[in-house]
Amino acid sequence: MSLIALVEEDIPLGKALPWNVVDADGKVLFPHGHVIDNKPLLGQLLKLGLFRSAPQPEREAPAAAPSVDAHISSLAQVQLAPGDLVQLQTLHPTHAERYQVRMIGFHAPVSLLVSAPMQQGKLVFVKEGQQFLVRGFVGKDAVAYKTRVLKSNLSPYPYLHLAYPDSVQSMRIRSSARVSVDLVTAVHRADGSQAAAKMTDMSVGGARMLSPKPFAQKEEELKLSFRINPAGLDVYLTINARVRAVSSDETQQSQVATGVEFVDLSEQDRLYLTNMVYQNLLKENL
Repeated sequence: MSLIALVEEDIPLGKALPWNVVDADGKVLFPHGHVIDNKPLLGQLLKLGLFRSAPQPEREAPAAAPSVDAHISSLAQVQLAPGDLVQLQTLHPTHAERYQVRMIGFHAPVSLLVSAPMQQGKLVFVKEGQQFLVRGFVGKDAVAYKTRVLKSNLSPYPYLHLAYPDSVQSMRIRSSARVSVDLVTAVHRADGSQAAAKMTDMSVGGARMLSPKPFAQKEEELKLSFRINPAGLDVYLTINARVRAVSSDETQQSQVATGVEFVDLSEQDRLYLTNMVYQNLLKENL
């Protein structure tokens, strides 16, 4: 299914939608005729990516299911926004350095403004003309483009002017993408008993946890409570989950690994989890 990305101006607040609003995987978030009146939630969902179906062409290529869907677009289409976390990677052939910075703004088609890179609390020296590969996440897309430093400023605060890119490469990240985490998790069983576990990796659809002994059986339904910090927000989630696998962990002695699938996620919880996963993907240098 071909999709058209939506911007805030496309979605009438307080009025019936003229089409289904879907996510990047084609899942219907708001059906045709639904009235959206929550502007803050709409703004957060737009950051993750909202779409509608594109008109079907007369001839349609056979459907394919690649693990990654890569395409070239402009920076304006990608919609990186002030405050978004991006990564600057040096283009050294043998030992590339990577720095996390934040978008401040841009002046198309001249420059992008980003915070100056820091390392161990100290400002990193960046010379004008130095080249970087910029990586980031917008919605469910990983984006990357090459640029160079136009100007390095220290006043009124340290920031860089980067050359505005002619094009941006973006790649669709599947919802099964997993990241490493270290989250203390409270487990609540249907019989009222509780246990504690450590969540070691997570995707938007599920997680893997370690515990000293088994706390649930396969196919058992649980509630999991844990704290995450997506985009600087401190959020305590309680999520329904179903146990999909229980086994001994091969890497840690006397530990039991439990795989769970998240079920019946609210749109707000899915939003928080998606932000958390993509934020960690960026930190893991994907």
